[in-house]
Amino acid sequence: MRPLPTPPCLQKLRQDILLMKPYFLTCREAMEARLLLQWAGPSPVQGVTAAGTWQLQDRQHFVENDEMYSVQDLLDVHAGRLGCSLTEIHTLFAKHIKLDCERCQAKGFVCELCREGDVLFPFDSHTSVCTDCSAVFHRDCYYDNSTTCPKCARLSLRKQSLFQEPGADVEA
Repeated sequence: MRPLPTPPCLQKLRQDILLMKPYFLTCREAMEARLLLQWAGPSPVQGVTAAGTWQLQDRQHFVENDEMYSVQDLLDVHAGRLGCSLTEIHTLFAKHIKLDCERCQAKGFVCELCREGDVLFPFDSHTSVCTDCSAVFHRDCYYDNSTTCPKCARLSLRKQSLFQEPGADVEA
């Protein structure tokens, strides 16, 4: 079975939500608030839950993978409601990680290529993620850089030094 084609903006929101999930799994505040199960806001489907709270547990597949869609999701895509719902989830999750929670903020990245001071996250629209080590960089820095990822280079050097015999000459 092939995945159904979805608008690219919906796919990107789903991918970003999956990138946010690890932050919540290691955040006591997010776990206590049960952010992966619900968020405050209007229900995208009338009458599904109490007014003012939409239960993400009704669409738990949003935090499990980015390709699975329920029949209700497809109906909501057709009606134009799913994009609004995903945007609300994305906004709430990003707000927790980037603004509300110091622990989640501390898990952000600094671009090792330009070393600017802003904190980067893999779900930011202006970032790129190394496919090998998951380091996060400004998109422009990453694509302008003709060398390898600095973190990958460090890991490679460390790996080589572990396999060298103690006391052996490097140029032997």
